[in-house]
Amino acid sequence: MKRASVLLLSLALAGCSPTPSKPIITTGDPAAAEPPPVFAPASGTADVNDITLFLAGKAVHHGASLSQMQMTANYKSYSDSMRYRWRYYASRRTLKQSMWSDENLAPTIGSPGTLLYPFGGPDLLHAIGMFPHTSTYVLLGLEPAGSLPMLEGQDPGAVLGALSQLSRSVDTQLKVGYFITKDMRGDLANGPLQGVTPILLSTIGLMNGTVQNIQSLSAGGKPAVQIDFRIPGSGSKRVIYVSGDLSNSGFNGGYRSWLSSYGGSVAYFKAASYLMHDDGFSGIRNFVLSNCHAVVQDDSGIPFRYYSGWQTKLFGSYDTPIELFANHGQADLRAAYAAAGPVPQVPFGSGYQVRGSNANLQLFKR
Repeated sequence: MKRASVLLLSLALAGCSPTPSKPIITTGDPAAAEPPPVFAPASGTADVNDITLFLAGKAVHHGASLSQMQMTANYKSYSDSMRYRWRYYASRRTLKQSMWSDENLAPTIGSPGTLLYPFGGPDLLHAIGMFPHTSTYVLLGLEPAGSLPMLEGQDPGAVLGALSQLSRSVDTQLKVGYFITKDMRGDLANGPLQGVTPILLSTIGLMNGTVQNIQSLSAGGKPAVQIDFRIPGSGSKRVIYVSGDLSNSGFNGGYRSWLSSYGGSVAYFKAASYLMHDDGFSGIRNFVLSNCHAVVQDDSGIPFRYYSGWQTKLFGSYDTPIELFANHGQADLRAAYAAAGPVPQVPFGSGYQVRGSNANLQLFKR
């Protein structure tokens, strides 16, 4: 639901060349010490973790056909691209996010058991980055959920072509932190990798996670997928992705009732297209305000005026939205930043503000 396809400035800031000259790995970078994968023949039948590794560009342990594809030039190029974007962009950003969150969010809201992430699509990567100690992530978007892709027995050419589409779908997410929905929807509509489940699995694989179970669900009549997994050092987690319309015409009945079971959770909004500034999305806006005990968001989330009476903490800097959303400026939010004086900075890009120096975040607690 993010109308970011015209954000050429963000893409330019992300960098256009495939590799920078002599990139520097910072101390503590979790990807710095990880050696390149070694692809070798494998036997047996691939399981869900092998598929997860395959989608993340890492060597499988089982699955003859998958291992054969991994030894092709096309797959090695895919693997190099995924590893590069993870190593020099995404892992650094998520490391900064988790450290910042422990210092600035945890003292106020602790470690929420459930994170509700409307308009986030399959952005599990930054949900974990911002809330590393959460056990359940509920992601809501319009893109089809899909299911576990059964890649063995598929035409290798079709699989490798689908990997190219997957790579394109996650490019801006890994580089600057959000999806371009139009591209993602087109890339994952057909072929061996359909829906957002491959994106979720590749994210878990990039984070060295292990998938324990995957199943399709009905979320009040909306198609959904649940993945149970473990991240090293973080214990057991699960992500539930629901494919459903959050406008007033879609967010009602069984869908709203299903989501009510996650009341009391913390909500997160990032690059939310300012949709809840529109009364056509008042249902999900009012649901969050009534059911969540805390909200973390950038200025594209719920307008500042709706948080009257909530405990508020401001981070970063706020002036105006990017040009695409210029009509959604908030004078009251600007005044709140001015009145607050110096506030803690955000050391990473967030949402449409891809540079930390321009980013803003707000923490609201009931």
